[in-house]
Order: sequence, then C-alpha cells, then structure tokens
Amino acid sequence: MPSELLEEFFDYVSRQAMTRQISVEGDAASDELGIMIRAQRAGDILLTRPFFAHPEGWAYTVHDCVPTSEWDVH
Repeated sequence: MPSELLEEFFDYVSRQAMTRQISVEGDAASDELGIMIRAQRAGDILLTRPFFAHPEGWAYTVHDCVPTSEWDVH
C-alpha cells in the first residue's frame, strides 16, 4: 500500500538525516536520494512507482525534474 511505503520511505530518510518532502500532489520525495514515490490509480487499485531524478544544477528539487506529461498520469 502507498501509505505503508511512505512510512517506510520516511523512516529510512529520517535515519539517514535527510530531508523528508511531500509534493503538492502528496507524493513522498527526497532530493538527496533523487527519488519521488508516485501514487497512481489503476481502476480500483492504488499503485506506487518510483520516479528517479537528480537536479544537478538545472532544477532545484526532484519535483522540478518531473516532466509535464508525468503529472497527467493518475
């Protein structure tokens, strides 16, 4: 379940003394790890999938790296 993954993800990020982030869409992220855990609906099922990115100077956060087409995936 996405909520269980979010809890485990944030537990790990906290243990590593990294910043916990939530996007405006409610997705968990970590700029230090370069990952955002995206939630996606498939009918009545809620799935999670990772989105990997690293800003490397051209963007400020992982959230800024997400292409516009990715936000259309629900």
